[in-house]
Amino acid sequence: MENIVISSFRNLQDATLGLNKLKDLDQLNDITIYNMVMIRKTAEDRFEFLYQEGPDTRDSPAEGALAGSLIGAIGGPIGMVVGMLTGVMAGSAEEDDSEEMSRELLDNVNKQLGIGSVAIVLDVEEEGEFMINSYLSLFNGVIVRRDIADQFAKYDQEQWTELQEELDTEEGRLKEAGEKDKAVIEAKIVQLKTEREERIRKIRERNARTKEQVQNKIKALDEKWKASDQQLKIRIAAQREKLRQKLEKVGEDIGSAFV
Repeated sequence: MENIVISSFRNLQDATLGLNKLKDLDQLNDITIYNMVMIRKTAEDRFEFLYQEGPDTRDSPAEGALAGSLIGAIGGPIGMVVGMLTGVMAGSAEEDDSEEMSRELLDNVNKQLGIGSVAIVLDVEEEGEFMINSYLSLFNGVIVRRDIADQFAKYDQEQWTELQEELDTEEGRLKEAGEKDKAVIEAKIVQLKTEREERIRKIRERNARTKEQVQNKIKALDEKWKASDQQLKIRIAAQREKLRQKLEKVGEDIGSAFV
């Protein structure tokens, strides 16, 4: 399962040890890290970059640059999380979507992030929570995680259903309304249909960005495959197939998801 995993540490030494262990697990293909950043909190809503790796982070600021200046610099869910931590929206989500969906996640992270503490943010494929949790606990890492893709799908469906039910209600009222009420109801219906089209537009735009990000992850796996032994190549190929299937799913017409 692909998750966003945020690990917070009290100091740079523990975080660096945790980072090195994560790299080892990735090299062994016990986990697959798609994108990763390590940041240190320097003030409220201000961070500095200490480490960054992955296709969605290649255009991010140089190490030491303040994260508060990175509008649009990091893509994908990594960019969304870092952007929200710094108060700057970046990445694959619209601000209203991200803020509503991820408030609990970020509240949990911020409780652990005092001034001077360090966080590692991962976009990672993992079979379960045990592998990362067991190793990072050795370095006093505190971990929260979310399946971002599933959260977006659930959120989109809930929003769509709510809009459609309201629209159905207003269209039912219109059929029974007297002449003096029809204009108001018709205006409401137009407004709801506009909101529905805007929701579709946002989802399609996000899907386009997600498709590009998955393609970049496949390319990164292909490079990792070239440098691996035969046993690891088999595991990497299986992971690549999962991404290929995800890419096909992203490419499905959005209308089929909302019926």
